[in-house]
Amino acid sequence: MTAQNQNLLYCNQPGGRQKGVVLFLALMALVLMSIAAVALIRTVDTSTLIAGNLAFTQSATTSADSGMESAIAWLGANAETLDADNKGAGYYSYVDDNPASGTYLDLMSEDTWKTGASAVATGADMTDGLDTSGNTIRYVIQRMCSVTGPPAAATCLFGPPADDDGCKRTPDPMCATGSTSTTVMYRVTAKVTGPRNTVSYIQAFVY
Repeated sequence: MTAQNQNLLYCNQPGGRQKGVVLFLALMALVLMSIAAVALIRTVDTSTLIAGNLAFTQSATTSADSGMESAIAWLGANAETLDADNKGAGYYSYVDDNPASGTYLDLMSEDTWKTGASAVATGADMTDGLDTSGNTIRYVIQRMCSVTGPPAAATCLFGPPADDDGCKRTPDPMCATGSTSTTVMYRVTAKVTGPRNTVSYIQAFVY
């Protein structure tokens, strides 16, 4: 019997069979590598999605400036009619802070941002409040008075007088006595609705 035949006989004996441990370990390693690859792909996809959402939000916030500019332009063009509401133009001549009053303007409500309760921003590159980035901008103007009608020191907030930079309203303990400021303050809120259901709000006081 040759040495080659002896080796063959040894391999065929029951004690010389392979147990398959290496194959099992290889399959386990393959499964673990597959799981790691899937996790990495999901992480990259999530990061890309977050970056995209942040970009849409930033774009919406930037577009809200068009709403502010439109509101300021509207106030300048309608300075003689600001003692009364003009809800179709998104203008409210007084602020009601009582939600149970029936006239409270909820800025988080979808009804506030419908036609007839708010106005669309205007501009050379805009159509019905829609800009070139796909954002729709609407705005609401609220005069900072507690009642409608002509503004009065007891019912309205006024801008600071020229001689007191720290003054925010009249009357106010921080304001100079006898201030003659007659510039009423207005609160402008702009809402932007963009791609992927992006919603952004921006608010500013003007006087």
